[in-house]
Amino acid sequence: MLDRIGLLLAVLALLLPAAARADRVTAKGTVLEGKIKSITKKSIVMETVYGTGDLVIATKDIEAIETDAAFHVFRGDDVDSLGPVVGVSPEQVTVTPNAGVPEVISFADVYVIRRDPGPEASALERLGVELAYWEGHFDLGFSYINATADSSALALGAGLMRERGPSRLKLEAAYHRSTSKEQGESNNITIDELYGQIRQEYDVSPRFFAFGSLYAEHDGVEDLGVRLISRVGFGYKLFDTENARITVDGGPGYVYERYYGGDENQYPMIGFGAESDWKLPLLGASWHGGSTGHRRC
Repeated sequence: MLDRIGLLLAVLALLLPAAARADRVTAKGTVLEGKIKSITKKSIVMETVYGTGDLVIATKDIEAIETDAAFHVFRGDDVDSLGPVVGVSPEQVTVTPNAGVPEVISFADVYVIRRDPGPEASALERLGVELAYWEGHFDLGFSYINATADSSALALGAGLMRERGPSRLKLEAAYHRSTSKEQGESNNITIDELYGQIRQEYDVSPRFFAFGSLYAEHDGVEDLGVRLISRVGFGYKLFDTENARITVDGGPGYVYERYYGGDENQYPMIGFGAESDWKLPLLGASWHGGSTGHRRC
Protein backbone atom coordinates (compact mmCIF):
# COMPACT_ATOMS: atom_id res chain seq x y z
CA MET A 1 0.00 0.00 0.00
CA LEU A 2 2.78 2.39 0.95
CA ASP A 3 4.53 1.56 -2.30
CA ARG A 4 1.43 2.51 -4.29
CA ILE A 5 1.07 5.82 -2.42
CA GLY A 6 4.74 6.58 -3.04
CA LEU A 7 4.35 5.83 -6.75
CA LEU A 8 1.25 8.05 -6.94
CA LEU A 9 3.06 10.92 -5.24
CA ALA A 10 5.98 10.54 -7.64
CA VAL A 11 3.66 10.73 -10.65
CA LEU A 12 1.94 13.82 -9.23
CA ALA A 13 5.30 15.42 -8.62
CA LEU A 14 6.13 14.99 -12.29
CA LEU A 15 2.77 16.19 -13.58
CA LEU A 16 2.21 19.24 -11.40
CA PRO A 17 5.28 21.21 -12.49
CA ALA A 18 4.44 20.57 -16.13
CA ALA A 19 0.92 21.83 -15.58
CA ALA A 20 2.17 24.85 -13.66
CA ARG A 21 4.75 25.88 -16.22
CA ALA A 22 4.20 29.45 -17.30
CA ASP A 23 6.05 32.69 -17.82
CA ARG A 24 5.65 35.14 -14.95
CA VAL A 25 5.68 38.92 -15.11
CA THR A 26 5.28 41.36 -12.24
CA ALA A 27 4.04 44.77 -13.36
CA LYS A 28 2.94 47.54 -10.99
CA GLY A 29 2.70 45.04 -8.15
CA THR A 30 0.55 42.53 -10.06
CA VAL A 31 1.87 39.07 -10.90
CA LEU A 32 0.71 37.78 -14.30
CA GLU A 33 1.14 34.26 -15.69
CA GLY A 34 0.96 33.06 -19.28
CA LYS A 35 3.09 32.86 -22.41
CA ILE A 36 5.34 35.72 -23.51
CA LYS A 37 5.20 35.95 -27.30
CA SER A 38 7.60 38.79 -27.99
CA ILE A 39 10.00 41.14 -26.23
CA THR A 40 11.24 44.54 -27.40
CA LYS A 41 12.80 47.49 -25.64
CA LYS A 42 9.40 49.18 -25.50
CA SER A 43 7.08 46.36 -24.46
CA ILE A 44 6.36 42.66 -24.16
CA VAL A 45 3.35 40.84 -25.62
CA MET A 46 1.87 38.22 -23.32
CA GLU A 47 -0.95 35.73 -23.70
CA THR A 48 -2.24 35.33 -20.14
CA VAL A 49 -3.86 32.29 -18.58
CA TYR A 50 -6.84 34.38 -17.49
CA GLY A 51 -8.58 34.71 -20.85
CA THR A 52 -8.19 35.09 -24.59
CA GLY A 53 -6.28 37.85 -26.30
CA ASP A 54 -2.82 39.35 -25.89
CA LEU A 55 -1.72 41.82 -23.25
CA VAL A 56 0.87 44.48 -24.10
CA ILE A 57 2.97 45.56 -21.11
CA ALA A 58 5.45 48.44 -21.27
CA THR A 59 8.93 47.39 -20.18
CA LYS A 60 9.18 50.48 -17.95
CA ASP A 61 6.35 49.02 -15.85
CA ILE A 62 7.91 45.57 -15.44
CA GLU A 63 9.35 44.93 -11.98
CA ALA A 64 10.24 41.26 -12.46
CA ILE A 65 10.14 38.67 -15.22
CA GLU A 66 10.84 34.95 -15.41
CA THR A 67 10.25 32.89 -18.53
CA ASP A 68 9.83 29.14 -18.55
CA ALA A 69 11.08 28.85 -22.13
CA ALA A 70 14.41 30.03 -23.48
CA PHE A 71 14.63 33.09 -25.72
CA HIS A 72 17.11 33.81 -28.51
CA VAL A 73 18.65 37.29 -28.28
CA PHE A 74 20.18 38.00 -31.69
CA ARG A 75 22.75 40.79 -31.73
CA GLY A 76 25.81 42.01 -33.53
CA ASP A 77 27.10 40.25 -36.62
CA ASP A 78 26.18 36.71 -35.65
CA VAL A 79 25.68 36.41 -31.88
CA ASP A 80 22.82 34.39 -30.39
CA SER A 81 22.45 34.44 -26.62
CA LEU A 82 20.03 31.69 -25.60
CA GLY A 83 18.41 31.31 -22.20
CA PRO A 84 15.39 32.14 -20.03
CA VAL A 85 14.73 35.85 -19.60
CA VAL A 86 15.16 36.95 -15.98
CA GLY A 87 15.16 40.72 -16.38
CA VAL A 88 14.02 43.41 -18.78
CA SER A 89 13.93 47.21 -18.88
CA PRO A 90 13.81 49.85 -21.64
CA GLU A 91 17.63 49.81 -21.63
CA GLN A 92 18.55 46.13 -21.41
CA VAL A 93 17.47 42.51 -21.26
CA THR A 94 18.96 39.81 -19.03
CA VAL A 95 19.07 36.12 -19.92
CA THR A 96 20.50 33.12 -18.08
CA PRO A 97 22.35 30.79 -20.49
CA ASN A 98 23.15 27.16 -19.71
CA ALA A 99 26.21 28.23 -17.74
CA GLY A 100 23.86 29.79 -15.21
CA VAL A 101 25.58 33.19 -15.11
CA PRO A 102 23.14 36.02 -15.99
CA GLU A 103 24.07 37.90 -19.17
CA VAL A 104 23.01 41.56 -19.39
CA ILE A 105 22.56 42.76 -22.99
CA SER A 106 21.92 46.36 -24.01
CA PHE A 107 18.94 46.86 -26.33
CA ALA A 108 21.19 49.13 -28.42
CA ASP A 109 23.00 45.95 -29.54
CA VAL A 110 19.90 43.77 -30.01
CA TYR A 111 18.55 43.03 -33.48
CA VAL A 112 15.58 40.90 -32.47
CA ILE A 113 14.44 38.59 -29.64
CA ARG A 114 12.61 35.36 -30.48
CA ARG A 115 11.08 32.68 -28.26
CA ASP A 116 12.61 29.24 -28.79
CA PRO A 117 9.86 26.92 -30.10
CA GLY A 118 11.38 23.87 -28.40
CA PRO A 119 12.99 20.65 -29.66
CA GLU A 120 9.69 19.13 -30.82
CA ALA A 121 8.75 22.10 -33.01
CA SER A 122 8.23 21.59 -36.73
CA ALA A 123 10.49 23.11 -39.37
CA LEU A 124 7.81 25.74 -40.08
CA GLU A 125 7.60 26.70 -36.40
CA ARG A 126 11.39 27.13 -36.27
CA LEU A 127 11.52 29.51 -39.23
CA GLY A 128 11.23 32.52 -36.93
CA VAL A 129 14.48 31.49 -35.24
CA GLU A 130 16.34 30.08 -38.23
CA LEU A 131 15.58 33.17 -40.35
CA ALA A 132 15.76 35.73 -37.56
CA TYR A 133 17.96 38.07 -39.61
CA TRP A 134 15.61 37.97 -42.62
CA GLU A 135 12.44 39.93 -43.26
CA GLY A 136 10.32 40.16 -46.37
CA HIS A 137 7.22 41.47 -48.08
CA PHE A 138 4.81 40.41 -50.80
CA ASP A 139 2.56 42.85 -52.66
CA LEU A 140 -0.40 42.20 -54.94
CA GLY A 141 -2.60 44.70 -56.70
CA PHE A 142 -5.32 44.32 -59.35
CA SER A 143 -7.78 46.68 -60.97
CA TYR A 144 -10.44 46.42 -63.65
CA ILE A 145 -12.48 49.18 -65.26
CA ASN A 146 -15.50 48.40 -67.44
CA ALA A 147 -16.25 51.46 -69.54
CA THR A 148 -16.11 52.63 -73.15
CA ALA A 149 -12.54 51.42 -73.07
CA ASP A 150 -12.10 48.42 -70.76
CA SER A 151 -8.81 48.28 -68.87
CA SER A 152 -7.15 46.00 -66.37
CA ALA A 153 -3.91 46.16 -64.40
CA LEU A 154 -1.92 43.66 -62.35
CA ALA A 155 1.02 44.41 -60.07
CA LEU A 156 3.10 41.84 -58.20
CA GLY A 157 6.05 42.54 -55.94
CA ALA A 158 8.22 40.66 -53.45
CA GLY A 159 11.33 41.41 -51.47
CA LEU A 160 13.70 39.92 -48.91
CA MET A 161 16.26 41.64 -46.70
CA ARG A 162 18.93 40.05 -44.54
CA GLU A 163 20.51 42.35 -41.95
CA ARG A 164 23.42 41.47 -39.70
CA GLY A 165 25.25 44.23 -37.90
CA PRO A 166 26.27 46.92 -40.40
CA SER A 167 25.57 44.71 -43.46
CA ARG A 168 22.30 44.47 -45.43
CA LEU A 169 21.51 42.22 -48.40
CA LYS A 170 18.36 43.06 -50.39
CA LEU A 171 16.59 40.96 -53.03
CA GLU A 172 13.62 42.48 -54.88
CA ALA A 173 11.42 41.61 -57.86
CA ALA A 174 8.27 43.10 -59.40
CA TYR A 175 5.97 42.54 -62.38
CA HIS A 176 3.53 45.04 -63.89
CA ARG A 177 1.02 44.32 -66.66
CA SER A 178 -1.75 46.50 -67.99
CA THR A 179 -4.18 46.03 -70.88
CA SER A 180 -6.87 48.11 -72.54
CA LYS A 181 -9.61 47.26 -75.05
CA GLU A 182 -11.71 49.60 -77.11
CA GLN A 183 -15.17 48.42 -78.12
CA GLY A 184 -14.95 46.35 -81.25
CA GLU A 185 -11.16 46.08 -81.09
CA SER A 186 -8.73 43.45 -79.81
CA ASN A 187 -6.98 43.58 -76.45
CA ASN A 188 -3.96 45.90 -76.33
CA ILE A 189 -1.07 45.43 -73.88
CA THR A 190 0.05 48.85 -72.61
CA ILE A 191 2.48 47.76 -69.85
CA ASP A 192 4.51 44.54 -69.67
CA GLU A 193 7.46 45.09 -67.32
CA LEU A 194 9.55 42.78 -65.14
CA TYR A 195 12.12 44.09 -62.66
CA GLY A 196 14.67 42.53 -60.32
CA GLN A 197 17.49 43.78 -58.12
CA ILE A 198 20.27 42.47 -55.86
CA ARG A 199 21.77 45.10 -53.57
CA GLN A 200 24.39 44.95 -50.82
CA GLU A 201 24.80 47.79 -48.31
CA TYR A 202 27.37 48.32 -45.58
CA ASP A 203 27.26 51.05 -42.95
CA VAL A 204 30.49 53.03 -42.68
CA SER A 205 29.01 55.38 -40.08
CA PRO A 206 25.60 55.83 -38.39
CA ARG A 207 24.41 57.89 -41.40
CA PHE A 208 26.60 56.97 -44.38
CA PHE A 209 26.72 53.59 -46.14
CA ALA A 210 28.44 52.07 -49.16
CA PHE A 211 26.51 49.97 -51.66
CA GLY A 212 26.77 47.82 -54.76
CA SER A 213 23.80 46.71 -56.84
CA LEU A 214 22.77 44.84 -59.97
CA TYR A 215 19.43 45.80 -61.53
CA ALA A 216 17.66 43.91 -64.34
CA GLU A 217 14.63 44.98 -66.40
CA HIS A 218 12.49 43.53 -69.19
CA ASP A 219 9.91 45.59 -71.11
CA GLY A 220 7.81 43.76 -73.67
CA VAL A 221 6.04 46.89 -74.88
CA GLU A 222 9.30 48.69 -75.65
CA ASP A 223 10.80 45.52 -77.22
CA LEU A 224 13.49 45.53 -74.54
CA GLY A 225 14.79 42.01 -73.99
CA VAL A 226 16.96 42.92 -71.02
CA ARG A 227 18.54 45.96 -69.42
CA LEU A 228 21.28 45.39 -66.82
CA ILE A 229 22.53 48.24 -64.62
CA SER A 230 25.42 47.69 -62.24
CA ARG A 231 26.17 50.46 -59.74
CA VAL A 232 28.45 51.21 -56.80
CA GLY A 233 28.51 54.28 -54.61
CA PHE A 234 27.56 55.82 -51.31
CA GLY A 235 24.27 56.62 -49.63
CA TYR A 236 22.99 58.78 -46.78
CA LYS A 237 20.21 58.03 -44.29
CA LEU A 238 17.98 61.10 -44.15
CA PHE A 239 15.71 59.48 -41.58
CA ASP A 240 16.33 56.25 -39.72
CA THR A 241 14.13 54.99 -36.85
CA GLU A 242 12.63 51.68 -35.76
CA ASN A 243 9.53 52.18 -37.94
CA ALA A 244 10.73 54.41 -40.79
CA ARG A 245 13.77 54.79 -43.02
CA ILE A 246 14.47 57.21 -45.90
CA THR A 247 17.75 57.12 -47.82
CA VAL A 248 19.33 58.72 -50.90
CA ASP A 249 22.32 57.42 -52.84
CA GLY A 250 24.48 58.03 -55.88
CA GLY A 251 27.42 56.64 -57.78
CA PRO A 252 28.80 55.52 -61.14
CA GLY A 253 27.59 52.48 -63.03
CA TYR A 254 27.40 50.68 -66.34
CA VAL A 255 24.40 49.87 -68.54
CA TYR A 256 23.91 46.98 -70.96
CA GLU A 257 20.78 46.81 -73.13
CA ARG A 258 19.61 44.20 -75.63
CA TYR A 259 16.44 44.70 -77.70
CA TYR A 260 14.34 42.27 -79.70
CA GLY A 261 16.07 41.78 -83.04
CA GLY A 262 19.57 41.81 -81.54
CA ASP A 263 20.34 45.55 -81.17
CA GLU A 264 22.64 46.24 -78.20
CA ASN A 265 23.75 49.30 -76.23
CA GLN A 266 26.52 49.60 -73.64
CA TYR A 267 27.57 52.79 -71.86
CA PRO A 268 28.79 54.19 -68.51
CA MET A 269 26.40 56.28 -66.40
CA ILE A 270 25.91 58.23 -63.20
CA GLY A 271 22.95 57.06 -61.12
CA PHE A 272 20.98 58.55 -58.25
CA GLY A 273 18.34 56.84 -56.15
CA ALA A 274 16.00 57.20 -53.19
CA GLU A 275 14.36 54.55 -51.02
CA SER A 276 11.88 54.50 -48.16
CA ASP A 277 10.54 51.85 -45.80
CA TRP A 278 7.64 52.37 -43.41
CA LYS A 279 6.32 49.95 -40.81
CA LEU A 280 2.67 50.38 -39.79
CA PRO A 281 2.42 48.67 -36.36
CA LEU A 282 -1.30 49.36 -35.89
CA LEU A 283 -2.09 47.62 -39.19
CA GLY A 284 0.58 44.96 -38.86
CA ALA A 285 1.85 45.94 -42.31
CA SER A 286 4.70 47.77 -44.01
CA TRP A 287 5.26 49.96 -47.07
CA HIS A 288 8.31 50.00 -49.30
CA GLY A 289 9.12 52.36 -52.15
CA GLY A 290 12.13 53.28 -54.22
CA SER A 291 13.18 54.96 -57.43
CA THR A 292 16.39 55.24 -59.42
CA GLY A 293 17.40 57.50 -62.27
CA HIS A 294 20.55 57.59 -64.34
CA ARG A 295 22.29 59.84 -66.81
CA ARG A 296 24.41 58.56 -69.66
CA CYS A 297 28.06 59.64 -69.56
